[in-house]
Amino acid sequence: MKQMFLFFFFLTPLLIVNTAIGHTGAASSADISLDEKLGQYLPADLTFTDDTGKKMNFKELIDRPTIIAPVYLSCMHVCPMLLSGLADVLGNMDMVKPGKDYKVLTVSFDDKDTPKIAADKKINYLKAIGKPFPAESWKFLTGDAANIKKFTESIGFKYQKDGDEFSHPIALIVVAPDRKIVRHLYGTRFLPFEVTMALTEAAEGRVGSTTRKVLQYCFSYDPLKKSYVFNILKVTGTVMVLFIGSFFAYLMISTKKKRNVERQR
Repeated sequence: MKQMFLFFFFLTPLLIVNTAIGHTGAASSADISLDEKLGQYLPADLTFTDDTGKKMNFKELIDRPTIIAPVYLSCMHVCPMLLSGLADVLGNMDMVKPGKDYKVLTVSFDDKDTPKIAADKKINYLKAIGKPFPAESWKFLTGDAANIKKFTESIGFKYQKDGDEFSHPIALIVVAPDRKIVRHLYGTRFLPFEVTMALTEAAEGRVGSTTRKVLQYCFSYDPLKKSYVFNILKVTGTVMVLFIGSFFAYLMISTKKKRNVERQR
């Protein structure tokens, strides 16, 4: 028993170091993340140009539950997947009505995007919904560097430019009519129920639950693949440390009980 205890005693620090190395390996993408700002408000004076060329601020744009998709319009990777997934779920939601119960904003964080590009992209994604959808209820917005910076900082959206492309988080942000951030929806595919629930929470101004912390711990963003990858080293190391910690506790309690019994004799 003593030999086993010593074995685990020396093994544990190695596993902890191993886990730390796994964490450090993901730290290179620390500047590519979404630091949730749940319960905080988007600035009312954020000003962007919509796909018709009209300048509008967020106080005008957000007057009901709103889904926001941060993308850049020249993206050839995950942004089209995100917007296609959004279009697909919009076409399958029957309990809430666009324009009446909610609206959608696609906000470009590339200041080189223009209203003309936004209008062209919008046509395709409106068609992808698969059923009539009011064009005014899904706006594609472009803006200058100052407003983009203020917007991305307000939602905790951290990204990096790599040449002509960007490495960035993949998520939708759901806000209440008063511009309060209430939910984040991660990935590129969404269920009608989860989006409807998020919009219902937004209508009530209620901040919804999120699994970000678990996902952020278990997954690391790979800028090269432009996707999230499961960090098996970190997760396995954590499970092992927890197991060994529990085993230590068991050994210590058992030893203490045994000594107490021997003393009573």
